[in-house]
Amino acid sequence: MRANYSLITTLPTVFPVDGDLVGDGVTLLAEQLWPHVLTGPPDTLVDLARANTIDAAGLDLLVAAHAYAAHRRIPLRIVNAAPWVLRVLQAAGVSALPARTRCAEFATTTATTPTPRSNAAVVMA
Repeated sequence: MRANYSLITTLPTVFPVDGDLVGDGVTLLAEQLWPHVLTGPPDTLVDLARANTIDAAGLDLLVAAHAYAAHRRIPLRIVNAAPWVLRVLQAAGVSALPARTRCAEFATTTATTPTPRSNAAVVMA
């Protein structure tokens, strides 16, 4: 029996920020995000749709996670950032998608990531 790689999908893991990214919100996101990113996941989204405020610690967390993911070539996308949060992130060198764009909505609603095909044999029990 051969595995059909075109049917294998990997869902992105979404980390929604449920309020302002300040104080305890930063700690909570860091406690959830870092263990996940350190495992080398296939795709990770940080959804800032509900984040109206971001402090220096929140910015530092996103910059550090983005830099680590870029270094390890792990897809980590920050989506639905408010316009002023988007400007702050871009000034810090972090790429993010603005709120309520077709691309951002697509990124948060799409459930598949293309899996690279390989000619290697797969043994199935």
